[in-house]
Amino acid sequence: MSLLIRDATVITVEPRGHIFEPGAVYVEGARIVDVGPSDEVVRRHPTAARVIDGRRKVVIPGFVSTHNHVGYTLFRGRAEDAGLGCVTGMYFPMTTVVTRPERLAVGSLTYAELLRSGVTTVLEMEEDADVYAPFVERLGIRSLMGVMTLDVEVDGLRHDRYRYDAVLRSAQLRQAVEFAEAWHGKADGRISVIMAPNMTISSSPELLRESRAAADRLGLRLSIHLGWGPAEGVATRRLHGVSPYEYARRNGLLAPDVVAAHCYVIEDPDIALLAETRTAVAHCPLINSVRGYIAPVGEFRRRGITVGLGIDSMFSDYFEVVRACVLMARLKEQNAVTMPTADALELATMGGARALGLEREIGSIETGKRADLVVLDYRVFGLTPTLDPIQNLVYHAHAMNVETVLVDGRIVVDDHRLVHADGSALIDSAQDAATAAWRRFVAKYGGIMAK
Repeated sequence: MSLLIRDATVITVEPRGHIFEPGAVYVEGARIVDVGPSDEVVRRHPTAARVIDGRRKVVIPGFVSTHNHVGYTLFRGRAEDAGLGCVTGMYFPMTTVVTRPERLAVGSLTYAELLRSGVTTVLEMEEDADVYAPFVERLGIRSLMGVMTLDVEVDGLRHDRYRYDAVLRSAQLRQAVEFAEAWHGKADGRISVIMAPNMTISSSPELLRESRAAADRLGLRLSIHLGWGPAEGVATRRLHGVSPYEYARRNGLLAPDVVAAHCYVIEDPDIALLAETRTAVAHCPLINSVRGYIAPVGEFRRRGITVGLGIDSMFSDYFEVVRACVLMARLKEQNAVTMPTADALELATMGGARALGLEREIGSIETGKRADLVVLDYRVFGLTPTLDPIQNLVYHAHAMNVETVLVDGRIVVDDHRLVHADGSALIDSAQDAATAAWRRFVAKYGGIMAK
């Protein structure tokens, strides 16, 4: 299908930083065919199957969220005030309680929420992430997906006990590899599978090395949590004699095809390791600030480290993440003009695309790239007057301002509504699933935090 968006403000986020006002984008099939001043593009492409009137609207590339656990919306309203204790007191114990259908119900809602907030590409890593693939295919979003693996005895973690299980490791790796063999490259290429060992404290050297070997054999990328809390460093040094970053490097999990999530607990030698190995960082400023930490994203960028933005869990309005990127960087460096809004938008789009190895396909509005586009209505309360469209977007926009979303040239959000899913049904199913899972969690562990 051909589609023309005309007379809009088009923020391209391409290297030259062009903003066409008024501008137009012409799409044929899955690709952007033309972009530029509106009168010129319309003259070159006078007809299209659908025309979107872009007056008082802004067009941006689809957001790229480089770190997500969509099913962890199950912890919305539970873990925000729990501090880092939620990792071993909620997250790991819940894996022994939640069912695959419950995970699917909650995670499907989150995928839909992300798409509604203009996120067109999601890196999703989670226990049983394979359960989401058919829904992702139907919803129309683009997603890198990995079964988040571990081989540690889960109930021992909250007691600072680390016992690795070879049988569990074999089962987890088999699930991850079978998912890759079944789904990598499916949904017209919108689904890519990754290998995703959870974190250093839950992964033996064997699990990390075998994850790397499987990724190399199958041509997959990888992701892992690093630098998410002080306890991680204490445990990894006690168990393996090195920092979490060095432990990851020794076992193949620092490399150009790896996304390291968080990295807010980090020392200078660790930053040097990330730079030396060309490992990308998924910076999650909103969830990090909830935990009381701020990653040194300015230093990462000065060292040449590729940085993308991620949501992580519980939250779903990606505009809040872009805002937090600016605010947290300024607090970290005590500098009111560091991380200008154009830079934050670049991290949310092209930065994420580079982190995922997709910079030739997505992340900017350029001829030949995939038509992953977001149209925002600026003729609303909160976005008027519009004097600088990028500053308005970063400081003042919200998911509710997203009017239209395209992925691969297909309209997947139209007039604020999901095209391929029933939002009300998703909300009800997620509520029922969360209520049931938490009821069993409390019965098993004696409260909302495992004792």
